[in-house]
Amino acid sequence: MSEHIEATSDLDAVASSLKGNLLSLPAKFEAIGFLSAAGVMKKVTFVVPFREVAEQLTFERLLDRHDFDAESLTTPGQRDISQSHADKIATFLQGADRPYLGTLTVAIDESDVRIEEIQRVSPNVSLVRLTIPSTSDNPVIEDGQHRVKGLTQAWQVITEDAKRLPEQQQFSEARNLLEASSIEVTMLLENDASVLSTIFVKMASTRPISSSLIAIMDSSAIQNRLGQMVTRGSIFLADRTSYLSAAAARKLASAKGRGYDPLYPAAAVRSAAASMAGVGVRDRSPDQREGILTALIEKRARDEQRSMEDVLKAVADEVASAVDYAAGRIPGWKQLLAGTTTVSDFKANFVHSSAAGLHVIANVIAVARAAGIDTEAVIDALAEAPWSRYDLRETQRDGEVVRVHELYEGTLVNTAFDTKAGMWRAAPGGATRTTYEAAIKETLRWLADNDQSLRKLTDVSVLQQLGLGGRKVGRPSKQLKV
Repeated sequence: MSEHIEATSDLDAVASSLKGNLLSLPAKFEAIGFLSAAGVMKKVTFVVPFREVAEQLTFERLLDRHDFDAESLTTPGQRDISQSHADKIATFLQGADRPYLGTLTVAIDESDVRIEEIQRVSPNVSLVRLTIPSTSDNPVIEDGQHRVKGLTQAWQVITEDAKRLPEQQQFSEARNLLEASSIEVTMLLENDASVLSTIFVKMASTRPISSSLIAIMDSSAIQNRLGQMVTRGSIFLADRTSYLSAAAARKLASAKGRGYDPLYPAAAVRSAAASMAGVGVRDRSPDQREGILTALIEKRARDEQRSMEDVLKAVADEVASAVDYAAGRIPGWKQLLAGTTTVSDFKANFVHSSAAGLHVIANVIAVARAAGIDTEAVIDALAEAPWSRYDLRETQRDGEVVRVHELYEGTLVNTAFDTKAGMWRAAPGGATRTTYEAAIKETLRWLADNDQSLRKLTDVSVLQQLGLGGRKVGRPSKQLKV
């Protein structure tokens, strides 16, 4: 087999081609791979080093891509490239010690390749040599265009920085890791544009991973690691944070001998933890939250002369401790922690049972930390707030006496008369950022009005640190402020 795998000399190649009365031209690309089939479509799978992808299998050299054109029936097309997504892949590759990217899928007309069988592996699989002659069209990218672009960018950055800054060890280490890495490529021997477009849509339309599962599984982002540490470190949240579908969660809980009674989704816990860590409501997107949180952790690491990981663990411990203290004091949470009520009953009876309610408590704690006020004292005062859905008061509306919630009407709840039950009932309000930010401000005012020692909670300079200083509520501007 080694004789087949070794590259033949130019003379051997010419002699071999002459036997078939064909003169072989120089090849664009050659690979040893496995020929198999997907129904009537043949495909060859092989491995390519990252360096070769970054320097040869680029859109400028060997691979072609086209934005989908509804007027073209012959050119395979794709969705447009998102530069920000390619940048994320490039950033990941520059710092990962396990730079795995999955499989690239490309396509080419079967008539544009030469395939020589080396050895039959099974009835439908053969080890082959694949050659794309210089006269053939380029393969088109079918799946993985962002990975190709991101890998190309990462390689360029690492190699250029290594040349300019040879003394910086991390660049040479990153280059060595990428140089030792490979990616699997599957080449579809197909050129029907409609077939390739359909395959692309099917491959790109897989069910997305929920944000809560990403928050628990993905440790590449600081906000995810903080959320994971808080979830695992908090007695209150450890078994009450949901990240799987209901069916899967029930099955997992049953296997562990537990009941399934989820409280808050992991994505909400992650953002609440980031708020308490000092982000507040300044984040208009996960990317912005990540930037603000990273800057906060870096600053504290410099100030305390500690590693970022040590500081992150310390912040997570502080946040988890505050949550558990609150769980022992705030109505609803207190009963859950004591085991005297269920999550279902808690959700039916308390206004802070939604993710929006969690954000209210989290951001009040964040303001207390920013103001330098004892967090436990603020939580003790917070426990006296009207958290029950039945904490209603009478008021006049359009000349009619109606009942509304004492503090959270129009934010966490909307009260209406239930004709079936014959009573006023406070139903969950909107889950938008605008509603829970308004609820945060109402809570801070309520605390300051009821306890003079907490007046600093409404200090404008403190609120501005966390994005709560202006009159306007909702998402902050796109400009990143740390």
